[in-house]
Amino acid sequence: MVRKADKPSEGNPPVPKLVKFLSGYSNGSTKAGYKTAIESFLRCIFGMKKDDIKSGKIPTPDYNALFEMYLLENRDNDADFIRFSEHLIETRPALSAKQSMTAIRYAMTYHGVNISKGTSQDIRRETMKGSAATVDRVLNTKIINAALQHTTIQGKALFLCLASSGARLNEMLSVSINDIDFNSHPIKMTFRGTNTKNGQQRYTFISDEATAAVQEWLKVRGRYIEMSNAKSKKLIEMGRASVKTANDTRLFPFSDASVTGWWNDALSASGELTKDDVTGRNQLRIHGFRKFFLSQMSLIVSKEIPEMLAGHSAYLSGSYRRYDDETVGAEYLKAMHMVSITGNKQVKELENELKEKMQEQAVKTEKNTDALVMVLNENMTLKNQMLGFERENAALQARLQTIEETQTTTINIDAIIATMKEEMMTEIMARLQKNQKQ
Repeated sequence: MVRKADKPSEGNPPVPKLVKFLSGYSNGSTKAGYKTAIESFLRCIFGMKKDDIKSGKIPTPDYNALFEMYLLENRDNDADFIRFSEHLIETRPALSAKQSMTAIRYAMTYHGVNISKGTSQDIRRETMKGSAATVDRVLNTKIINAALQHTTIQGKALFLCLASSGARLNEMLSVSINDIDFNSHPIKMTFRGTNTKNGQQRYTFISDEATAAVQEWLKVRGRYIEMSNAKSKKLIEMGRASVKTANDTRLFPFSDASVTGWWNDALSASGELTKDDVTGRNQLRIHGFRKFFLSQMSLIVSKEIPEMLAGHSAYLSGSYRRYDDETVGAEYLKAMHMVSITGNKQVKELENELKEKMQEQAVKTEKNTDALVMVLNENMTLKNQMLGFERENAALQARLQTIEETQTTTINIDAIIATMKEEMMTEIMARLQKNQKQ
């Protein structure tokens, strides 16, 4: 069932349905997710390739008009959704494909476009399962440092902030200069709830080297905005780019697509860019900065500190109650060198060497502990056996004493009997002699 288009209001031109729908979401990440899914769906259904648009082979489509057209046309919606699901299998990892399908289903249902229950079940049960996922590589200090040698001043500042804060890319791109406390140490960043994934306001910190890079970036930020507007003048006139103004207080007034492009170019220039054999996607994604932050910080401080700073909801409420800002800041400083990229390598190498030795010592200690427990158990067993022997020996001693006493008593009786016999014989002999005399 397709809902009829709203009648235009008199006076002002009607707001495009797609614009109106997306404007209902204040969270930038959610809005971007719906926008990406809808545009991908429209390109798939109307036979346009994204690569052709990027290369300029075909002009950038008017997605607002295409969306209106799709809602008005009498189409086979079931066939369209099956086609789109097959397209997602070929081009997206499993999770991304499911997210895009969920987004487009909701957007279309909201506008009166529905598919049959059978098609919905087929897509969920068969078409959307088992699509390939990219095997990611792990970001480390060496890779990040190599890539930073091929980035701009703004790129270096941004990537160092991501590596040392645990923030998501959209969170870092939305943070306002006014929400950065440059008077604290370490520098504190506050992310508004409207820009976080879970809608909760939180804070994090950035390293000293990231702070230095940010300060250098701020010196040229105004000039960058002017040059960017001049360079994008034609695109702005065509409505394909927006004007950056001094009123934009974001620390990094860039799009996530631009940042992803910078990162891929830096990896390529440094020789670190690799792609998955199956999906063809970059194996060192920007999301890897969060994993880098969490793993490195957790080597030095309690795991819940970096998890809380990174915005994992499972740690937010409890950790926020247990730790105040100063305590968290002090803990961050203990591990800051672990998320610093261009700092003193010797210090980091010594730290890693110490960590390895501690791990080795822990293994040895565990083995020694097991051996000690074994010896203690054996000693306890021997002690119990000795106690048993002592009890048996005491019993034997008591029995022997009884026997000896019995034997002594027997010997004394025999002596008495012998004496009595001897006395009786003496008396008998005396009587016989007396009788003989008479």
